Amino acid sequence: MTVQDSTRSSAGGVTPPDAVRRRSRRLGPAGLAVNHRIGGSMGLQERILRDDSHARGVLAALRRGVSKSPGEIPEIWELTQVKVPDHADDEPTWEEIAVHTAMTLYAVHQQSKPIRMFKPGDGLGRSARALIGSPDNENPSARARFNALVTSATIAELQHHLRTFVSLLRAKEIPVDHAMLADDIVRFQRPGGAKTVQLRWARQYYSVPQDSAAAPDSKSTDTSTSTTNPSEN
Repeated sequence: MTVQDSTRSSAGGVTPPDAVRRRSRRLGPAGLAVNHRIGGSMGLQERILRDDSHARGVLAALRRGVSKSPGEIPEIWELTQVKVPDHADDEPTWEEIAVHTAMTLYAVHQQSKPIRMFKPGDGLGRSARALIGSPDNENPSARARFNALVTSATIAELQHHLRTFVSLLRAKEIPVDHAMLADDIVRFQRPGGAKTVQLRWARQYYSVPQDSAAAPDSKSTDTSTSTTNPSEN
């Protein structure tokens, strides 16, 4: 089901219809957490673009956590914590891993960029198509990197390939929806979930017209959005 996200301006009102993007699915709890923390008029992305010194420090701390496990960097706990069930053991939960990974990858993606690298509705497959290009003019190196990412067998392997791939997206100023990515990472960790995530990314990849794949709208003026009534990922 396609749902339309609702966005709010700094004045508390709803943004005009042309500033509202659509996501291909509702966000789950991990995605909603990431969406709220990065997006919106008071989210990390807008604060970074306003050159807020505190936000820059937070972004730098998040980057230091990109190869760390959840909880290892106290300075970013507020932006990476999630609700943990009472019966949780000492290992990070799927949601903790997903939110930590998505938030730290956003910090890498946004570093020193004056444009929005978080773009609601742009799933990883769509962003990959923009990077790789059309079949007649593919970037073979980017294609190889994406192939390695989508065939990851473990969460550690997926995180490794995501770090590399997000750096490629950053270099070309191609945004992605880090909130959708967080939900993908949760699903990937579930039994049989890797195949579901691969299918999601494949559908996103092939849903992009070839003429638009070569020219991503990375300078969109959209602010981030939030969704309601999350369904299971």
